[in-house]
Amino acid sequence: MNQSMKIGIVGLGLIGGSLGLKLQRLNHTIYGIANNEFNEKKAKEKKLANFISCDLSLLKNCELIILALPIKDLISPSQQLVASIPQKTILTDVGSVKEPIVNTWENLHPLFIGSHPMAGTEKKGVDSGFENLFKNAKWIITPTQNSDLNAVRTISELIKSIDCEICQASPKEHDEAVSLISHLPIFLASALIETANTKNNQSLLDLTQKLASTGFADTSRVGGGNEQLGLDLAINNQINVLNSINNFKNKLNILESLIKEKNWELLSNKLAKAKEIRRNFIN
Repeated sequence: MNQSMKIGIVGLGLIGGSLGLKLQRLNHTIYGIANNEFNEKKAKEKKLANFISCDLSLLKNCELIILALPIKDLISPSQQLVASIPQKTILTDVGSVKEPIVNTWENLHPLFIGSHPMAGTEKKGVDSGFENLFKNAKWIITPTQNSDLNAVRTISELIKSIDCEICQASPKEHDEAVSLISHLPIFLASALIETANTKNNQSLLDLTQKLASTGFADTSRVGGGNEQLGLDLAINNQINVLNSINNFKNKLNILESLIKEKNWELLSNKLAKAKEIRRNFIN
């Protein structure tokens, strides 16, 4: 994408702030909306956008707007936000569930296309953004039969320009897939952290905390992130999350049975198979 655009970003946390930094580097003019005056000041200090305000009227001349808000604020947006987005402006979001968000915004705006970058850290807030967050990340767009093809094309070109690999799925397919590889791990990691936290045995707890290293850090990382995000995912992708948890419990029960039965050969086969399958997920 060679042409510079006027791009609005509503919400300047991890995703919005990182987008602001990256898109400025690509010579776009960025109009950032902060949620309060304190964050507005901090966002200006970090230069997360060219123009930053709490006033939604800042968006009036934007050609494209990205909604980088919490899921609940995307599903139930304020009337002020809806009214501030010009009808001719291309609109997308970065929410990590898609069906309820797409259902909401397709009824509110003719040029809305749902999207979701598969990028993040355990950090949140206006201090958390950094320019290279999206490098080599997957970014999913979820157009429907109602979607404007020019809006799809423009958003796709923008996503590719920030070093992301673009994927396309229906909102339903997206929510089923991310429940398995993104949402489920949050709840598994939370349970793992609680399991390791042996409150009834202080000496064991002291030792496990001292010994915890990269393996525990890797498997527990997403359980140490934004608790509001985990709650929003459970509320708004409940059926898929519950299906994923149930499937996981069944797999864990099988491993438990093999250990109880001392069926070491089959257990070894299971572990080897999982190792092989993992290569299809992690390049």
